[in-house]
Formats: sequence, C-alpha cells, structure tokens
Amino acid sequence: MVRKESNTTNRRKFVESSLRGQSSLPRNVDRTMFGHGAAADTSAFNSGSHVAHLELSEQVISGFGQDRSADILAWMDELKADSSHFIESRLDELVLAESRERRYREAVTTIIDKIFQDLRYFSFEFNKVARGTSMQMIATILGDVTEVLQVNSKREVEASATYFRARISNRHFGLVVRGAGRVVEFYLVPTPQLMGQSVVEAQYEPIAALEVKMKGGEFFWKLVDWEKRVKTPDNLEELAMQLFAALVEVTKDEVRRIEHECGSVN
Repeated sequence: MVRKESNTTNRRKFVESSLRGQSSLPRNVDRTMFGHGAAADTSAFNSGSHVAHLELSEQVISGFGQDRSADILAWMDELKADSSHFIESRLDELVLAESRERRYREAVTTIIDKIFQDLRYFSFEFNKVARGTSMQMIATILGDVTEVLQVNSKREVEASATYFRARISNRHFGLVVRGAGRVVEFYLVPTPQLMGQSVVEAQYEPIAALEVKMKGGEFFWKLVDWEKRVKTPDNLEELAMQLFAALVEVTKDEVRRIEHECGSVN
C-alpha cells in the first residue's frame, strides 16, 4: 500500500514557512493604527464634508432626548396607561403557560428516568444468561434529542421536534422510550432502524403509551394505549417489567426466524 504521508508533510511545511515569512508587517502598511510609527496626515478629516457629517450625527443623537410638547407627552402617558394592563395580563399568561409546560416536561422526564432505571436493572440481570449472544442487552439514555422533521428546497429546517429518549436494545430489536409534551410512548423497532428515530417510529404503532396529567398541583399518569391481552400494570415498575418481557419475546421470535431460514438454506 502506498502511503500519502509525504504530500501532507510538504503541505504542512509550506504553510509553516509561509507564516514565518509574514512575521513582520509589509512596509506599505499604515502603522499608526497599531499605536506607533509616524502620525498620518489628518487634514482630510477636517474637510467640510467630514465636519458636516459629525454635526449631523450630533444633531440626530442629541435630538433624541429633546423636549416634547405637552400634547405628545399626554398622548404617550394615556397610551401607556391604556396598554399596560393588556401587556401585563399577557405576560402573566405566558409565564404561567411556560411554568406549566416546564413542570410537564419535568414530570415526563422523571417517568422516563424511573422506567429506564428499572429496564437497566432488568438488562443487567438478563445479561447474566445472555452475555456474548445476540440477545445481550444494552441500555442507553439519550436525554433531549431534537430531530428535524421537515426541510424546504433550500435545506432549511421548517419543522422539528424534541423528545426525551431512552432505549434498551440487543442485536435484533430495541425498546424505545420517548416522551414529548404530556405523553410517553414505547416502541419496538428493529435495531438496524433505530438511528432513524421518529421517522422510522412513525411506521410502527406504539406497544404502549401513557399520558401525564396534573391535578391539584400533583401529577398522575394513565395508560392510553395498551394491549388488552396482558394485565394492565398498577405501577411503573410493573409497566417496565411487561415492556422488557415484550422485548425479550420479540427477540426470541426473531432468533427463531433466523435459525429457521439458515436451516432451510442448509
């Protein structure tokens, strides 16, 4: 194999020598800008056009604070008084809305973190029998992930979404936990497609979803999408157990399918 190291070295030397050659300023540079050297001729700056420009600037700046007529001052006072309540009420609503949404985000993040801790523990225990096989589990919490959903013809972002994400995966399938707004959803996605994130997840139905609600300053969650053939969990730990079991089962089915296809080929 031929190495291309010599060209890179030559280019590096050329750049370094060029920089060394420019260590001093060219002779024709006006050194007054650096605070040394001969003073430049300032007669041009005392010309009529330059002085007129300075006078105009001073007039514009000083004119900003000049006295206004009583009519203008009265009009402005009335306009401000009439608008202050309107503006303050909107500010209060914006602050309350932002505070409410922030608390919902914190609640969703807390739920996902709690479920992830349980899933990570289950993965640790499961790997005692699955380590070294294609069913070995890897637990990853990604945090806030902003995804581009739509771009225009100039490749400018027109729509995006931010999800709080975590996942448990093996070589075949991944259990994706994602939260946004007031909803937490759970997806089973083939591992090779996990990098597609929401674009790929949109092709699948969530195997479960829960909604976060606030009542009397406290948060509650309830399942809004759940398979009826299994027992409805009473708490988040039971939910995590059933989600992990679903991941194991779909992985077993995939391993059986691969083994069957390999057997058919042989």
